Amino acid sequence: MKPRVLLIGKSGSIVQWLEDARDGFEGAGARAEVFALNGSTPPAAMRVRLAKLRGPAALEAHLAARLDAVINARKPDLVVFVQAYWAPVALIDAVKARGIPAAGWVGDRFESQAGDQARRLNRVYYTDSGFLTEAGKYGFPDNGSYLPHAANTRRFFPGAAPRTARIAFVAVPTAHRLELLRQLDTPIAVYGRRWNALGKTPHEVHDRWLARRRVPRLYQESLAVLNVRNELNVFEGLNQRSFEPAACGTAVIHDNLADLARCFDPGKEVLVFRDARELQDTCERVRRDPALARRVGAAALARVEAEHTCAHRAQSILRDFGLDA
Repeated sequence: MKPRVLLIGKSGSIVQWLEDARDGFEGAGARAEVFALNGSTPPAAMRVRLAKLRGPAALEAHLAARLDAVINARKPDLVVFVQAYWAPVALIDAVKARGIPAAGWVGDRFESQAGDQARRLNRVYYTDSGFLTEAGKYGFPDNGSYLPHAANTRRFFPGAAPRTARIAFVAVPTAHRLELLRQLDTPIAVYGRRWNALGKTPHEVHDRWLARRRVPRLYQESLAVLNVRNELNVFEGLNQRSFEPAACGTAVIHDNLADLARCFDPGKEVLVFRDARELQDTCERVRRDPALARRVGAAALARVEAEHTCAHRAQSILRDFGLDA
């Protein structure tokens, strides 16, 4: 029989990590269900908002009652909390009270208070090797391991349309990202709200969210994709956009992070820069030599298909809990 996995997290986020995790577990041969903390339908979302207005205790009680009903109906073999340190402790307790193994997956920085969740989970998976160091510094239990983000290859895959000369960057602006792009002369097509903060710029600014359903085609049709860390929520870890363009066969120009070499071969499968000057040189090089971008994109695609799909991540978690599908 297929293992039954219940995934708990926020639905409809910008990067849709919860939905990607569900697709990954289905791709790994499991029966995957989603429990959305913010409600998976408009009426359910309204009930969550009303409970939230009554305070944290009322919200936890509402979510715990909903979760109890879902567990009764679905009888999961494993519960995975996506962005686990955002989950109410009461929900982890409700799972553990049933004797169901509970795992957490963490993708943002956290503080010592997250120990309440860490101590209740059987295993915690961190997308950033620096998070493991932080967990040790805070005295969390030794139940953590490195498990990076990945690409949902149901959504991200090579396209047939010809590529333009565009170098695209889909992201939220941060101080580090703004400072870097202000030093760059090569035009970058940037997508996301508040990028008008760049001011006078050579860049092609699309000051709006790009719907996720439109992101794969942008990557498929671009010469290359820029990815710069969000200094507010990572140390050395990669985000989904480190993998998704590669799944489209598109070269990624990436800032130098310790975890990058854990996942890709720098220079062959990803183009790496350390400062604005190196970024400028790399952008000019791929513009002069589109064949280089094609080679790097093809090598990255092969690596993603071999090691970095959401199904690969799900397989790792299932294996750790003896639930290989």
